[in-house]
Amino acid sequence: MQAALRVRRARRADFARVQALLGAPAAASRADRKRFRRLVGTMREDLYLAEREDDAALAGLAVIVYVRGLGPATAIVRTLRGTPAARELLLDSARRRAVARGCTQLEIQYDAASASDGERAPGWSEGPRVFRRAVSA
Repeated sequence: MQAALRVRRARRADFARVQALLGAPAAASRADRKRFRRLVGTMREDLYLAEREDDAALAGLAVIVYVRGLGPATAIVRTLRGTPAARELLLDSARRRAVARGCTQLEIQYDAASASDGERAPGWSEGPRVFRRAVSA
């Protein structure tokens, strides 16, 4: 039986695991590492990871951006990758984080790389697809 998935905020030490999940080459540039450190350290964006305690590989990740001042406060899930169970858990976590930060909307941007064939609806073009919904406590 597999261990349960858990979600946590990413740390600097997770760089290699995130690269492996995204299929990036093992040799990272200094600029890539610097961008990752900024992403992990900023308060405007969150990088959450889904993992199993007994598995070195990540099950999924989500990048969440918080936007205020241009209408209703919104949490935007910009990147969502991983297994279907990990994506579901990460989206539930994103909704809870949005409520905790006072956001009234949750927006999910899907792209061709993050959506599986089963999730692609007829008529969607390759590129960003946006789903919005109100969030509540």
